[in-house]
Amino acid sequence: MLIHPSKLLCTLLFFLSFSIHAAVTAKLDQSTIYQGEKLTLTLETDQTNQNRPDLRALQKDYVILSTKKVTLSSHSTNAVITRNRWVLSLRPIGDGEKVIPSIKVGTEVSPEVSLSVLPAEQNPHPSEGVLRPIYLEVELNKEEVYIGGQAILSARIFHLTTLSQDTNLSQPESIDALIKPLEEQKKYTTVVRGQRYTVTENNYAVFPRQEGMIEISPLFLSTTLANDTVLELNSPPQLLSVLPPTYNNSNTLWLPAKSLHIEDNLSDIHHASAGTAFTRIISMEAEGLPASVLPSLSVLENELAEIKLLNVILEEQMTERGVISQRTEELVITPSEAGEITLPPIDIPWWNTLNDQGQTASLPSRILLTSAPSASDRALPVNNNAHSTPHPSNQTPELLIWLLTAISIISALGWIYSFNQLRILKNDSKQNETEIAQEQTMRKQAANEIAEKNTFQALSMACNQNNPTIAQLRLIEWAQSFWNDPLLLSLEHICERANNQTFTFLILDLEQYLYSQSAELWQGDLLLDTIEKLRQRQQRLIAMEEDDNPTYG
Repeated sequence: MLIHPSKLLCTLLFFLSFSIHAAVTAKLDQSTIYQGEKLTLTLETDQTNQNRPDLRALQKDYVILSTKKVTLSSHSTNAVITRNRWVLSLRPIGDGEKVIPSIKVGTEVSPEVSLSVLPAEQNPHPSEGVLRPIYLEVELNKEEVYIGGQAILSARIFHLTTLSQDTNLSQPESIDALIKPLEEQKKYTTVVRGQRYTVTENNYAVFPRQEGMIEISPLFLSTTLANDTVLELNSPPQLLSVLPPTYNNSNTLWLPAKSLHIEDNLSDIHHASAGTAFTRIISMEAEGLPASVLPSLSVLENELAEIKLLNVILEEQMTERGVISQRTEELVITPSEAGEITLPPIDIPWWNTLNDQGQTASLPSRILLTSAPSASDRALPVNNNAHSTPHPSNQTPELLIWLLTAISIISALGWIYSFNQLRILKNDSKQNETEIAQEQTMRKQAANEIAEKNTFQALSMACNQNNPTIAQLRLIEWAQSFWNDPLLLSLEHICERANNQTFTFLILDLEQYLYSQSAELWQGDLLLDTIEKLRQRQQRLIAMEEDDNPTYG
């Protein structure tokens, strides 16, 4: 079959035309823009396949905001021409002279296109939505907080260029809150709407002093731009809702914190000597509280020892999470006599703001054994007359006889004296044994009285704080000291020993709060008042026994 030359020529021209139009074109809607503005890139090809543009080359210097494909058809003599067009919305990252790189579509690539991006501060008429060269953002990390609790205020300056030396940011203020700056100023970079900003951040811890809605003053920023223009910015005031305490107690101790614990150094001290001082160090660490609100930890009253508060150290560590504070108390303890020194337990109620529930940080009671001071070694007397003793060989017989006679007489007298002394000591030893037994009994009674007073003090603190869990533990400790019975291990045993109807009723009320998980607040004042009456009745019975059995010295 022969092809007519004219048809062959038309066919060659058609394929030549197709190859010429198959190239990819690239066109920008504007060649010069300001930093932060958007531009439109149009890619067009007459390829009939469905290949999409490979846009990975754009991702280094541009943020791709959107893409859209449009198919165009045109009719000519004996042919239908179809073209594919991709419309891309871009935002350049940074400023300066840039290039739209070659983009591959199928087997073809587009040409490079030049672009000039001017600094944003040179834009005389920035349009709505265009990124600013510098702006201020202030926010709180929470909308509500307990009174005395901690909220974090963050002030961030977003800037495209380096801040000038005269940049000044005011400090947040509030008449209803204590505000402390946290750690040092931070700097980092972030991308906002396709633009890379440097962020200068300052953080502050806010501790409200008043319930209700409080206001933190606006922050004021002033700086000089690259074109010597002075820029002044104000943030809106920050509002914070402050919640009241969830409970009240007699000593007004309210500590809302993320964590709180106490410890001391007595785990390494088990024995002491009377008259010899040693140091006890008690420390409390709390996260989310200023050091100024941490309460006193020491009990300075003790009948068997002199306790003095040597030093109190308050420290604060400013971290990204907020304030971590510490209170350290140094005590000098001097035992006054041998025996057992009972140091009462320490209970600090606090409110856990992480799980929103009350807790108690505790140190158990400490018992130290003290011994009598050791006697100093006494030096033996030195015989200085040894050199003057005459040698026996030099003495005369008469002198030897007189010496032997004197020794015999002295020995006889010594035996008589020793016999009498032994008889006297035998009678005295019986009396001494009785006195020692009486003294040991008195010492034991005094130790029991001191232990009872210390445990009652700890029980009073738990009742005043309206803490049923700690009150149960301290009640058992007190009962064991009060009745001098270590086998009182439960509230039921204590009720049987007390034999008091009112006391039993209050114990049942305490157990109801412990095991029913009641939402109401337990009140410990009635229980404490009843225990006071039990102690007073016991004291009257002891006084009556002493009157019936007087002791004469």
